[in-house]
Amino acid sequence: METQNQLAETKIPQELLQFSCLPDEIIIEILLRLPVKSLLKFRCVSKSWLSLLSTPYFINTQIKFSVKKSKNVNLRLVIVASVSGLMGKMCSVYSLDCENSSVNVDKIDYPLKNPFGSAKFLGSCNGLICLTPMSFKLMIWNPVTGKHKEFQDSFVQCAVNCYIRYGFGYDYVNDDYKVVKIFSFPRNEGKYENKVKIYSLKDDSWKMGEGFDSGYVNAQSGMCLNGYLHWEVSHCRDSGGGGGGGGSGACSEIMTLDLATEMYGVMALPNCGNGNTSWSLSVLNGCLVACCNYHSVRTDMWVMKEYGVEESWTKLVSNLTAPSGRLGYVSPLSVSENGGEVLVRLGTNISLYNARNASHESLDIHSLGYCLQVQAITYIESLASPNVGDM
Repeated sequence: METQNQLAETKIPQELLQFSCLPDEIIIEILLRLPVKSLLKFRCVSKSWLSLLSTPYFINTQIKFSVKKSKNVNLRLVIVASVSGLMGKMCSVYSLDCENSSVNVDKIDYPLKNPFGSAKFLGSCNGLICLTPMSFKLMIWNPVTGKHKEFQDSFVQCAVNCYIRYGFGYDYVNDDYKVVKIFSFPRNEGKYENKVKIYSLKDDSWKMGEGFDSGYVNAQSGMCLNGYLHWEVSHCRDSGGGGGGGGSGACSEIMTLDLATEMYGVMALPNCGNGNTSWSLSVLNGCLVACCNYHSVRTDMWVMKEYGVEESWTKLVSNLTAPSGRLGYVSPLSVSENGGEVLVRLGTNISLYNARNASHESLDIHSLGYCLQVQAITYIESLASPNVGDM
């Protein structure tokens, strides 16, 4: 009933009605299937077009539609490559179309025209990307519309060093985007005390969240899915280890944070048996994916087919290896529904992995020069705005 009322209040421009005998809801369905760049152009047609395409109902419906069809159809990959040149370090930003296993590269506008050094991606949700463009600043950015919001990072007073972890996601209950920052302080016997701060885009402010004790939080950034953030946490870790990934003898699990209630939970990882392994998490095709990394040798990809049901963990790709002559863990960025092809990153290399013949086809992201660092993250094309007034 609420959706019908919102649709009734959404006025279709007269210019469109003159050429169509379709019902309003069919016109909306047609518009939802158009590329976001086309919708942005339509906003310039007239005030009535602008009014329709700017209503919260249409924007939210478009976001939901894009998320639903994001299984490699509406998926994009943005890359920030730091290269060395005559002017020192510079950033170039690209958008890659992952549809149908093809990769079409287009340079896109970056909010900072002359960025030095490489941005660090903290998360992606509903078409918005959270990143650190510079020290002591955070940014939420829509690569398609170009809209962005910068705000101050937040810190806690401490007398000792700590590890920093982030997360970015959408609170469906309160219609709010949130940034979570974890300050992880080493304690005895591989234990960590964690202080938490949470930024609300709607309130444009930070607050202290509930802290917690845990093992070592491996992931630099939490993965957002279904209103929850997910980090991989390893226990029984030797104290003094500062790098990522659980070592031999470490037992791991997934820590979750409900962005609406701000309560923590735990999920079990797949059973890969004993051995020298570590875990990393991704969200691919709308599912939680866990990668079991067998140190410097290979990676197995598992997918949780039914969210929250630990028995639904299913192996998607076995023996995913790094490109020839390279060592390290591959990070999956996109995967076909049958697991036959995986877009992966390893260091400054991004390649399309064919699981059928274990081959890699590298993307040419080094044409500007030697890449010092590569940051990559996937996103969907949407009308989501980082500016509260547009939401």
